[in-house]
Amino acid sequence: MPSDPASSAFADVSNAQEAGHTLAVAPDGTPFSRCHNQKICCNELGELGRGGDPSKLLPIHLESSDGSGSVIKAAHAYAGGFPSSGHSALFDTNGNLWMCGCDRWQQLGLGSSAGGSSGYTWKGGRLWQDRFQRNDHVVELLRGLDPSLGNAGNASSKSLQPADMSRRWIRDVALGGDHTVILSSNKRDVVTFGKGGEGQLGLSSKPWVSAPAKAKALSSSKADISAACAFRNCSMTLDRNGDILRKAGKCSMEAKGMQKALERCRKRAKESGLINASL
Repeated sequence: MPSDPASSAFADVSNAQEAGHTLAVAPDGTPFSRCHNQKICCNELGELGRGGDPSKLLPIHLESSDGSGSVIKAAHAYAGGFPSSGHSALFDTNGNLWMCGCDRWQQLGLGSSAGGSSGYTWKGGRLWQDRFQRNDHVVELLRGLDPSLGNAGNASSKSLQPADMSRRWIRDVALGGDHTVILSSNKRDVVTFGKGGEGQLGLSSKPWVSAPAKAKALSSSKADISAACAFRNCSMTLDRNGDILRKAGKCSMEAKGMQKALERCRKRAKESGLINASL
C-alpha cells in the first residue's frame, strides 16, 4: 500500500487541515490514518483511531460489536478538528457511522441526550476515544425523524450502485473545529452535536455543549440539501450546484481560511457524487 494518501490507490481521502491528520480508505475497504503535520498532530487524543507510529500511514481495525471478529469494511472517511484536538469519522459499507478522537465537547455524539450540557467522560475520565466507536445514537435519531430511511427507494446519489449501502441513512458528514454536522440521506434533515456557543449547531439556542439534535437552522422542508460543510465554528449546507443554502455560526467569507475550506468541501462533494460534477 502506498505511503502517500494522495495516491490514486486510495478510494477516499480526507485531510484535516487544522488538526493535521489524514484518513484514507483503500479500494478493499481498509481504512488508514496518519499525522501529516506532526507539529500539530501526535495522536494524543486518539484522532487516528489506532496505535503505532503516528507519522506512518497504518491500517485501522474496526471491531464488530457482536464479538464475532468479522472484518468491517469502510467506505468513506472524514477528518476535522482544531489543532491538537482532532476528531474523525468513517462510514462502513453497511451505512454505520464510526467516530473517534477528541470528545471534550461531545463532538463524537456517542452519548445519549440524557448527558445534557454537563457532558460525559469515558473510561478513566478520558475526554477522548482512541479507537473508532460505532455511533448508533445518530442513526437512531435520523430514523426517528424519517422512518423511511434505509428503504431501497431512498437513493442518496445517482453515482451510487444499488449494492452500495454506505449512505442508506447518512448522506454526508462534516467535521468542524469542535462540532459535527450530519446530513440525512433524505436530503432534508441535518443533525449536529458538540460545541455550540457560537451558534454553529444551528439550534434554536446556543448551548455550550449539545448531544445530537436536529438543527432547524440548517435543515430544509422544501429544497434538497446535497452536501454539508464545516470549518472551525461554522456549519453550511450546499445545494446540488454547490451553492450555499444555509449557514450557522461564525461563517464570514472574509475570515482567514474560510474560502479555501469551502472550496475543499465543494471539491470533495463533487468527487463523492453529491453535487453536480460538471460545475
